[in-house]
Amino acid sequence: MPETTTKERNDIISTLVVAGVVAAIVVVASVVRWLETFTLEGISVPVPFAGVPADFAPADGLPVTTVRVTEGDVIAVGVNAVSTFSVGASIIVSAAAWLVVIALFGTLAVRFLRGRFFDPTNPRLLDAASWTMLGGALAVYFLDTFGRNGVLAAAGLGEFLPDSWAITASFIPIWIAAIVLGLISLAFRRGIRLQRDTDGLV
Repeated sequence: MPETTTKERNDIISTLVVAGVVAAIVVVASVVRWLETFTLEGISVPVPFAGVPADFAPADGLPVTTVRVTEGDVIAVGVNAVSTFSVGASIIVSAAAWLVVIALFGTLAVRFLRGRFFDPTNPRLLDAASWTMLGGALAVYFLDTFGRNGVLAAAGLGEFLPDSWAITASFIPIWIAAIVLGLISLAFRRGIRLQRDTDGLV
């Protein structure tokens, strides 16, 4: 089993520290999002708009300017139970998925720290992270859709159709990253096979 160098150990430890910080940020951001979503005025969800004109006053005494709104928060009361559950579940699933991915990468980093670079467990960890990102993003996408539709209906905007591209665009980088992780996992498996073949020749 190859030993890690001092520089490698420092890099891996730095990665673990960053992973811990990111995990804490995910938790805090999720709590803040929950509080901003379930407000005293009702349930608030972000909705993309296709450049809806609106009057905007930069400050008191300044002339009103017409702007085009591309995203805004819609707040409604009396949202149906399914949509309310979907909005809350979206926040929880999103946080849980990211924490699982961070934990998987943390486990991989610890294995690297112990010199276990080409180990059959490593590609399985990458596969798990890839599927968690892919499945988590899909779940959040559909939960957001159910929740947003319910809030729009409760707000009297049931006939309004949000820009589907604006909704989907934010998920595309996650899906691409999941695919890249799958390819890295494949490369790890090939490296493991090559190492076994090399060891067999020695």
